[in-house]
Order: sequence, then C-alpha cells, then structure tokens
Amino acid sequence: MKRTNNFVAAGLLCAAGFLSLAFPPALLSQQHASPMPAVQREQSLGISAGMGVNVVRAAGVVDYINSTALFSQRVDDWGTAVNFFGGIEIPIGSEWNIKFEHSYLFKSYSFIGTNGGTYDLFYSSHSPSILLQRVVSGKGYFVKFGAGGGPHFGSVKQDVSLYGTSSTYRSSGFGLLCELSGQTAFDDHLYGYIGGVIAGEFLGTIGTGKSTVSSDPSEVPGTVRLNSFSAGLQFGISYYF
Repeated sequence: MKRTNNFVAAGLLCAAGFLSLAFPPALLSQQHASPMPAVQREQSLGISAGMGVNVVRAAGVVDYINSTALFSQRVDDWGTAVNFFGGIEIPIGSEWNIKFEHSYLFKSYSFIGTNGGTYDLFYSSHSPSILLQRVVSGKGYFVKFGAGGGPHFGSVKQDVSLYGTSSTYRSSGFGLLCELSGQTAFDDHLYGYIGGVIAGEFLGTIGTGKSTVSSDPSEVPGTVRLNSFSAGLQFGISYYF
C-alpha cells in the first residue's frame, strides 16, 4: 500500500504539470495577491540553481541492504534523499526553451550486518540532462513544464568496520525526467524558483575498475543495479540576463 501511494503521488504531480499548460490562468489567478513587476518579461538566457528533497527507491541498493543487514536493521523500499541542481535555459521561441541541467542526488545508510560488522553505505547519482520546456509567462512570473533525459552516472561507497575495508562501485546508463516549475519575480532579473520533478534512472550493474564486483561478504554483490525512481520538490533562484 505504501508503494502504491507513492506512485499515485508521482502521477498526480505529472498530471498537475499538464494541467498548468492547459489552464495557466486558473493556477496563477492569485498573482495579484503579492507585488510583482508590472511588465511581462520576454524570455532571455537564464540560469537557475537550488536544492530539493526527493523520495527515492533504488531497488538494487535496498535489496542488497536487506539481504545483508540484521532483520531489525532492514530499510524501507522508499527513502528521502537530498538533491542539488543547476541549469541554463536557452529560449528557442516565445513559448519554448531548451534547458541544460545537472543534478546531484545522494543518500546514506548505516546498518549492522548479519556478520556483526557495521556497514556505512553512501549512494549517489550525477544526472546531466537536456529538456524541452513549454513556457507560460505573465506579469511577474513564468510557469514551465518540460521533459527530457541524458546519460546518468551512479556510485556506491561502502565502508565495513569488521573487515576495515572501503570500496567504491560505479555504474552508468541513461535517465528520463519531467519537471514543472514556477518562477516569481523579485526584480527585473532575479526570480524565486519552486518546482516538482519525477525521474527514472536506468543504470547497469555496478562494478569496480574493469571487473565485476565479487560476492565477497565485505563487498556489494556484482548483481546490484543502480536503477531508481524518484519524485521531489525543488527550491532555488533563477537569474535572467
């Protein structure tokens, strides 16, 4: 039931993005409640940056932890991760943008294994992407909905106290995402940024160097894949030149 609820929430977020394109006046009818510049700004080159909080399910990592940890140390399918992002937007018309974005998501786990050792595991992903955005603008605001993808890269760093080992494993593949953002003007150039994002990463089996990871109890098994699904909220600022 918990997993179903998360997929429902993710679907509602994506649906809200499409509704914002069809009915932007309804979603932004409260624009007069706070002071904004009286002039509707035309699109221009812009940059944005900020951080967010995502709910993420990295199935391979979770399955590995739950097969290695004591029963009392097992973790849930879904967890909370931190996400930092930055991007540059290039207008290709009055209502469309090309956006180049990079995000860095990470999450850490600490658990006691069945062998009695303490495991500290740090999971992260670098996600450069290219998105096509639909832009709705008005006096003092932008609303943007886009989708795209790119080559994504994941890694897992693990320290095991019992063996005194520290190992890093990597994987690569591709990812897809869709995002909805709203930007409110502070002045002619600086805007506040709030958005929602849904992302899926399809990465291969993790390895170290040129060889597949062994099944030694102190190491992550070579069958672990870094596929993941996440959804979250992002907050930051945008600057238009």
